[in-house]
Amino acid sequence: MAAPPFAYVAAWPVAVLLAVISLGGLLAPGAYAREAPAWIAQAMGQDWFDLLVAAPWIAVCGLRARTGAYRWGVLLAGGYAYAVYELAIYAFAVHFNALFLVYCAALGLASFALIATIGELLVHREPVHRRAAHLAGGYLIAIAALFGALWLLEDVPAVVGGAPPEALVETGLFTNPVHVIDLAFVLPAHAIAGILLLRGRPRGEVYAPILLAFGVVMAASIGGMMLAIRIAGGDAPVAVIIAMLAVAAANAGVLRRVFQPRRLRVAAPA
Repeated sequence: MAAPPFAYVAAWPVAVLLAVISLGGLLAPGAYAREAPAWIAQAMGQDWFDLLVAAPWIAVCGLRARTGAYRWGVLLAGGYAYAVYELAIYAFAVHFNALFLVYCAALGLASFALIATIGELLVHREPVHRRAAHLAGGYLIAIAALFGALWLLEDVPAVVGGAPPEALVETGLFTNPVHVIDLAFVLPAHAIAGILLLRGRPRGEVYAPILLAFGVVMAASIGGMMLAIRIAGGDAPVAVIIAMLAVAAANAGVLRRVFQPRRLRVAAPA
């Protein structure tokens, strides 16, 4: 029997490293010692989500993807994409600490694993039903437009006024890493994948499900992070928690439609 591809073998090491980072952030007093209180609350809320949800998601999906199940490969790629997103923030927006080299190792491994998984999925691509493609393509474009508008409504007035947004000041950061990654990479990727899918391009049939799976974990992580902050006694709006969990559910619903197999038309007997 051939050895499973690196794309799937890497899942457990990535999951373990993500769990180590989460435990380090939660248990090591010095991990976030130099961060602003608002940034500490977000980081620790994220650590709880990664430990309880994201790391197990990647581990389980990697195990199931080894069987050759395409859909588990898509879910794994979404988990890797989430890990790359989060680890980039840890590596670039958290002060240097004892976990720095772990951040680097996990970010590099998750990035290469994501690239490898996309390559595997392109080879074994499953066609998407046209109705589902139209739904998913339009949804991804709408998500790109919605969150792009939300971030620009915050950033453009700040740029024009020459002062950083209030939310940025609270974190003590130079720039908002979420806005950087979203505006530069994630939201354009959503729009491009949506357009490719609407045009019936094969790559769109791979990229779009991955981004939908990523969106499930990403939106759930924001809702979960804020819920953890609220449980700990911090300030986290209930409406935002509900909204992000609703986005996660919407992504899951659209992804489920995408995963539905094509229905073959059977010619009526003469």
